[in-house]
Amino acid sequence: EDDLYRELWLNKQPPLPLKALDKNGHVLYVSSLSKTLSPGLRIGWIVGPEPVIERLADIKMQTDYGSSSLSQRVAAEWFKNGLYQQHMETVRTELRTRRKVMLNALETYAGDVATWTNPEGGFFIWVHIQPSISMKSLYSRALKRGILLNSGSIYAQETGSYLRLSYAYASLPDIDRSIKIIAELIRELQV
Repeated sequence: EDDLYRELWLNKQPPLPLKALDKNGHVLYVSSLSKTLSPGLRIGWIVGPEPVIERLADIKMQTDYGSSSLSQRVAAEWFKNGLYQQHMETVRTELRTRRKVMLNALETYAGDVATWTNPEGGFFIWVHIQPSISMKSLYSRALKRGILLNSGSIYAQETGSYLRLSYAYASLPDIDRSIKIIAELIRELQV
């Protein structure tokens, strides 16, 4: 069970992980601080049966000699002192604001050319482009305007007319400006 985004819920806490229901040790649970705290810490964890964990620990030691003990100590202090939970409350507040700005921009500029999901968490909104257009042309034109797009086909073959838009890092004005430009480009390409 890959649960990297669990702590990035925005509306309500997610249900317990599948691992919580695992009575027979069939589920390996994997998570990390890379999405919530810092990718640079390179700290993750896995929960599973002891023989599996021992084997994975051995493989990790053979490949990279372990993670930084300093990073592990920093993370331990964050958890122990409640700083991680405080940090996550701040992150969720910021992500809610960013998601709202992107959803408002989509409604304002792209309601006639796209549909989208309102995510319960994470960093992304999946946008379905309604008119049949060349996604390659959209990508190229957007790039010329300073916008890097992630076509859905990167993530799954059947998602060719989708975009995965991130609201995590761009400034609020850039989010609004970029959605406006993307909608204009879609209209240009459908003609």
